[in-house]
Amino acid sequence: GGGAFNVIPDSVIIGGTFRAFSKESFMQLKQRIEEVIIGQATVQRCNATVEFSSKDKPFFPATINDKELHTHFQEVAREVLGASNVKNMLPLMGSEDFSVYQEVIPGYFYFLGMKGELDKKPASVHSP
Repeated sequence: GGGAFNVIPDSVIIGGTFRAFSKESFMQLKQRIEEVIIGQATVQRCNATVEFSSKDKPFFPATINDKELHTHFQEVAREVLGASNVKNMLPLMGSEDFSVYQEVIPGYFYFLGMKGELDKKPASVHSP
């Protein structure tokens, strides 16, 4: 951008992150971002280039649990912890390098938490 908010700059650099729940969705989103940016620049009679930097911030695929491991984990966790202590979660848009392992072997990623009797919700394993 320029040096002041009311001056039209010679160039602009926009940065950000984006995530998806599958590799296919990620690639579609990446393509669409490029199409929209270049298209909008063209409408304004400008030029745009889109670069997706992966050197500093590598792409991590979506972490998707193996269905058989999910079934096995749920059975064991319910048996050990009691069914009321095993909660299902909606998918999260986190970025987790564990997904790289899952490209080679089946994997299962689960959050553990603990709570005292007076606590309303569990604390993460990284809390004091």
